[in-house]
Amino acid sequence: MRLPKLNQLSRTKEITRLFGGLNRNIDSDEGEWFNQKNMTTDYFPAASPRGKRSVQQIIKAHSIPVEDGSADALPSARGVCCLDNSVFTLRPISKNDSVQGYWLFDGETPICNTEINNGEGVAFLEKAACFNKNSSSFRSCFNMGSYICSFPDGVIFESANNDNAFPLYKIEQEKSFGSDEIEFKTVIEEGNKNYKPVSLSANTYRYNDCVIQKYLEDEALWVNQETFVMIFKKNTTGTFDDFNEGDTVCIDYSSIKNTDPYASIYYKGGIFDKKTKKANVKIIQKGKTGDSSLGIEGLTDYIIVSGFICAIHGRAPEPPYGSYQISETMTGVSVRRKKPEIAFACESQNRIWACSADGHEIYASALGDPYNFYDFSGLSTDSYAVNVGTHGAFTGCVNYLGKPIFFKENALYIINGSYPSNGGEIDGMSYSVSTLTPFCGVEKGSEKSLVVIDNILYYKSASGIVAFDGTNTVVVSDALGKTKYKNAVAGALGGKYYVSMQDEEGTYRLFVYDTGQGTWCEEDETHILQFVNAGSKLLYINADDERIYSVSDENVLNLDDYEKEGDFKWFCETGNLGYSYPNCKYLSRFQIRLQIADGARASFFIQYDSDGVWHRKGEMTGKGIKTHLVPIIPIRCDHMKIRIEGRGDVKLLSISKILEEGGDVQ
Repeated sequence: MRLPKLNQLSRTKEITRLFGGLNRNIDSDEGEWFNQKNMTTDYFPAASPRGKRSVQQIIKAHSIPVEDGSADALPSARGVCCLDNSVFTLRPISKNDSVQGYWLFDGETPICNTEINNGEGVAFLEKAACFNKNSSSFRSCFNMGSYICSFPDGVIFESANNDNAFPLYKIEQEKSFGSDEIEFKTVIEEGNKNYKPVSLSANTYRYNDCVIQKYLEDEALWVNQETFVMIFKKNTTGTFDDFNEGDTVCIDYSSIKNTDPYASIYYKGGIFDKKTKKANVKIIQKGKTGDSSLGIEGLTDYIIVSGFICAIHGRAPEPPYGSYQISETMTGVSVRRKKPEIAFACESQNRIWACSADGHEIYASALGDPYNFYDFSGLSTDSYAVNVGTHGAFTGCVNYLGKPIFFKENALYIINGSYPSNGGEIDGMSYSVSTLTPFCGVEKGSEKSLVVIDNILYYKSASGIVAFDGTNTVVVSDALGKTKYKNAVAGALGGKYYVSMQDEEGTYRLFVYDTGQGTWCEEDETHILQFVNAGSKLLYINADDERIYSVSDENVLNLDDYEKEGDFKWFCETGNLGYSYPNCKYLSRFQIRLQIADGARASFFIQYDSDGVWHRKGEMTGKGIKTHLVPIIPIRCDHMKIRIEGRGDVKLLSISKILEEGGDVQ
């Protein structure tokens, strides 16, 4: 009897050995993952969990004795800057359970200790109050040389200043004298910045055509005399401690004391406005003197500015024959160093570059001087300011390829050149602004997403994560799917772009973009306030506890309170398998090859026909680093997903799929 001949089913094998990153689109390729947590492409072509992190807890509490109680430092960080391998943090200071202000310190050296005396404790709190303690916005810290700058507060920490126990200063300073009498005395320089008062002899000096002139007897000629104004309050010290030589300050007054009602007051053109009684002047020198020739008996602080002030008796003939004096006493005087209302700032070309909160102006500080934004002396070292014409607020700024650039959501401004125009004369190196609009700019709320990697600028736009090469923009985040994200904060390490973003449901997610491979991975739900690079490592502030972490498990800062992360949960999940198979093929078996470290484990799950149910198919535990082959037999279905999850060091080396050809009906 002849038996019927059975046709053997056709079988084929597909092996996936190259595992990329995340791809939440329907057309994902073999080796890409539709969903994952705590995965990395560091071991490409294998798939693996990310490395362990560490807690770099540099926030320590120190008691500050003061006259009316004690003030404690709260253990939290509100801004981070790295300078000379030291990490400086902005730490809130509390007193009687109320936040008094903030302070910058390097985390290792205590700001103060129990030996500090009461006066210094009070001074410490006054310095901490330089910051706006009621501000809810997270502050940006960056360095300009040895200066550490915090904005939008406008606070400068002079890290190299060893003369002051609390080297923290506000850019904006004001000294008001109320009804106190302030002397404005015209002086001349007698070499080496030694100044003496101008003689009141009408035969020696005169006012003529908006200048002070000196009479040269030998030539019988009147010549213009360079003059200065010494400003002081008699017998006082510390009057101008908050100001520096080179500062441009605004001086105003309410009245001039005991001036002859018939006298006319003359100033050097521009030093005071006769209507507003204001002057914008540059401090040429500050110091202390007790020179009796100036009418000073005790040691007195003074500042010197360029210009003159004189009063001429109105009923007398014109000088040199009339009665006049070149000194005045004023009341209601205030001296103020101003700061623009700054939204965002960065360092570039040894200046602080900033943009206004109203979206209309861009500013630069004077060269090498973070304190002065209004120095317009006609020099190449001056401050700089320019208006912009586009609508909307600024959304971020960054130093890119040596140039400061400023973003709005739909515009980009690039500052070209090396210095302001000299005396109004523009040359090829003078600052100018290039405007690109419409442009895919930084999304509002994502100003901390700006990071430069291998000369390419990455940031979060309204369209997604963008790569900008100075000319063109390309969206690189299509693999993240259709979910909209916002409030991005980013950092960079080893060619990778780390970005924490908030999704549509309000959950923060940490993604990593490998710029070399062009692949994405999702790590976890860490909400990051700020990243900072410390040498070759990357640190970040966790919003949940405001402690400082490292993306590596090393003791980056070499501190005693270093903590290493333990084992964490990870998983990777494929997209739907089976859609692309023709001729009614179906998956009959999987073979998964893994390398599992000692103590690690991995579990395997399958979901059929998108029913939302994960069926457990086994678990493997490591007993040493070696490869394991895990066979998985699925049920017959239209399509399926595979999920691998576990803890510890596991590397996925390959997935083999055995395909069998079925009938027309499955």
